Amino acid sequence: MADTTTGAVVVTGAASGIGRATVETLARAGRPVLALDLSPAVTELGSTTVLTVRGDVTDADVLLDAVSRARSAFGAVDGAVAAAGITRAGTVDTMDPATWDAVLRTNLTAVFLLAKACLPDFREAGGGSFVAIASQVGMVGYPENVAYCAAKGGVINFVRALAVDGGPDNIRANAVCPGPIDTPMLRQGFEQTGEDMTVVTQRVPLARVGTPHEIGAVVELLLSPAGSFVTGAVWPVDGGYTAQ
Repeated sequence: MADTTTGAVVVTGAASGIGRATVETLARAGRPVLALDLSPAVTELGSTTVLTVRGDVTDADVLLDAVSRARSAFGAVDGAVAAAGITRAGTVDTMDPATWDAVLRTNLTAVFLLAKACLPDFREAGGGSFVAIASQVGMVGYPENVAYCAAKGGVINFVRALAVDGGPDNIRANAVCPGPIDTPMLRQGFEQTGEDMTVVTQRVPLARVGTPHEIGAVVELLLSPAGSFVTGAVWPVDGGYTAQ
């Protein structure tokens, strides 16, 4: 069955970084978007084709309401991008269980909850595309990031399972794995670990960090009919970091 995804897209973590760039990229491509974030900054994205909603992505009812609002505003909902995330530095020895739970809930459980909220609409639309923003550290380990690594590794295998289960309903699921991208979260991570941006770029074959819009462009492709035969895939967009 050919992919015909052209309906509304629900994007979480939409107020900044990769989520915000994804909303902007999709809007320029003509896709209607519901942008969801806990931050009031999400309202800056509002337009005739972008509906903004404030809410907690770890709350299943918030996500169900967001999908319902997108359906009411734009008609069919056949795309979703799980871009919300947090990072907290720590090793197994230094991280407390409450912090572990918070990182896993925001970075992994919220991805499951978004998919669960969207799947009935995807089926009603005859198919859909689900994109999760994972990370290069879901593919390799990274110092003092035990919870984030675990969560993003879980996201990667979650989309593989969703792709297998969703295939008969023409539902695609893919993971994008950014490398170091110049976002507020990356800078926050540096502050937590004391690491320097130049040290990170030395590990990247392209010798620079990426931009949020470079990730948004890949997400837009995976949501579009151009990505119609791509599912269960894990796309590193990391300047070559994981090629080494």
